[in-house]
Amino acid sequence: MSAPTTEIPGYVAGTWTIDPAHSEVSYSVKHLGLAKSRGNFTAFGGQIVTAENILDSSVTAEIDANSISTGTAMRDDHLRTEEYFDVANHPTITFRSTGIRADGEDYVIDGELTWRGVTKPVSLQAELNGIGANPANDNATTIGVSAEATVNRRDFGIGPEGNSFLGEKVKINLEIEAALQS
Repeated sequence: MSAPTTEIPGYVAGTWTIDPAHSEVSYSVKHLGLAKSRGNFTAFGGQIVTAENILDSSVTAEIDANSISTGTAMRDDHLRTEEYFDVANHPTITFRSTGIRADGEDYVIDGELTWRGVTKPVSLQAELNGIGANPANDNATTIGVSAEATVNRRDFGIGPEGNSFLGEKVKINLEIEAALQS
């Protein structure tokens, strides 16, 4: 299935760099089976390479696992330990797309997520929010994308098995702005 790029206002082929100041990488996981515990990563980067046909585009991203922020320093320190993210041995979380598919008006970005040294296939449900000039960045052409995926933390060896305090499903949420470089 082909998604014509002519229907996307402002669409251009090129290389885009993620703007961490205007982007967010966050997650939520159930705590005690009652409520969601949330966190985000404050240091990350990556590139989007748009092709003439959007379905031929690609995405790469790196997240500094040590930049975890939940609003509670004790919890952040615990998540950095060997039991959870093991940042001493696995300081970076990465994503590399392997394909993009149309999904109605939205897209699915298939790829490989490497977290805690384990690589698994992950599909991001993505929405292209728009393309336009960013007056705060010398009117640089900017793309906005929202994406989400749900992964099982145990697939990546995160946290103890059978932990009744922490759910196994982790919902990852991305709000990304990226500036056109070339």
